[in-house]
Amino acid sequence: MRLSRSLARQLADPTGIAGTLCGAAMDLANRVPMQKAIDILAPLSGETVLDAGCGTGAASAEMLRRADCRIVAVDQSATMIHRARARLARRDRHGVVDLHRAKLESLPCRPGSIDAALALNILYFCEPDGGMIAALREALRPGGRLVCYVTDRHAMERWSFTRAGLHRLYDGNQLVAALAGGGFDPANITLDTRWVAPGVRGLFALAHAG
Repeated sequence: MRLSRSLARQLADPTGIAGTLCGAAMDLANRVPMQKAIDILAPLSGETVLDAGCGTGAASAEMLRRADCRIVAVDQSATMIHRARARLARRDRHGVVDLHRAKLESLPCRPGSIDAALALNILYFCEPDGGMIAALREALRPGGRLVCYVTDRHAMERWSFTRAGLHRLYDGNQLVAALAGGGFDPANITLDTRWVAPGVRGLFALAHAG
């Protein structure tokens, strides 16, 4: 149980060498969900895109590969920001990427300044009051879009680290309800459920700001 709790803590807030290794492992585990989530988000050249919980910067790098957009990448972990800065250093010098260490409930973005936001595997750490989702909603311009991904709870419940009590788990209805609780109109939320690995079903939600 102690090892499971340590892993859960590193997933929530990676630190030090263990956090660096955890980030690398998550990059491998998230390759398929990341590609699908970015497919749905479809970043466009000229847009300002928020990478919420950017981790090592893998998703930011992929979005920049697809479109000449401005990335605002945010993570609360100093270890992950360090890794993302190293990965994105060349583009960062040209002002394409703005990296910030901050909690997602207190985004360093002006309200209505974001065209599109990606939230990959971060809603596990959203408090019941929905503050994280509300902050993402506030950052979006009218008509802006959020794509979020979580693994379905029926898969995650099999993994011992989720029993440490640090992860909030979702089925499809619970994910939609969480987004609605954060201020998104349920009529503007689309849910896509698909297999992302053998025996592992992923939940992709696209929500438009009213």
